[in-house]
Amino acid sequence: MSRFQQVSMALLPLFVALLSAALQTVGQSPGGPPAGFLSIDCGREANFSDYTDPKTGIVYVPDGQYVDSGENHRITNEKAKTKSTDLQTVRSFPPSGLRNCYTLPTRKGAKYLVRLIFVYGNYDGEDNASILKFDLHLGAHFWTTVENPSDRVYEAIFMAWARWAPVCLINTGSGTPFVNTVELRPLGDALYPTVMANQSMSKRVRCSLGETKSYITRCYIDSLV
Repeated sequence: MSRFQQVSMALLPLFVALLSAALQTVGQSPGGPPAGFLSIDCGREANFSDYTDPKTGIVYVPDGQYVDSGENHRITNEKAKTKSTDLQTVRSFPPSGLRNCYTLPTRKGAKYLVRLIFVYGNYDGEDNASILKFDLHLGAHFWTTVENPSDRVYEAIFMAWARWAPVCLINTGSGTPFVNTVELRPLGDALYPTVMANQSMSKRVRCSLGETKSYITRCYIDSLV
């Protein structure tokens, strides 16, 4: 074996270690999640600081800087109170405004998954989740209709068209819209090639593909918005 081959073999473990480290850090901000990874605890009072969910390690922030309307409430249903911290508070949008939006920071041309979680929890004392109905819009376009939002999750994948993306709750005259959690997740450019600037996708079904943990964070999405 030549001296060059000996040196190359000696450096191989170092090269593999450096490559592995590089692959692990692609798309990540130093010391944190990927850029654009955002988790909003809706209805959390502005004087409360960010916090980390002990089960997932995800950092949640108050929603004050992302929305300029609505009211803060806390759920009162005892069963609902056992859910995670981000679901304990609600931002509701009384009928004074037809369209109320969260403005989410994005990078034009990048793909994102947006997730909204609804846990009614009798936050308003009316016990009327079964008759509630309101729409969601992604930008100016209709996304879906939220019905009986006692424990619902809605997701969509889209390509950002600007440096911000409005996700809006639309009052349709069937009760007050509300939301507990808004999450934004950046996606790789090669994923979901059918998602383009003029065509998004919404979640049809969630399924586990061999995952052994009970907490599933991936989804299967194939319905066009």
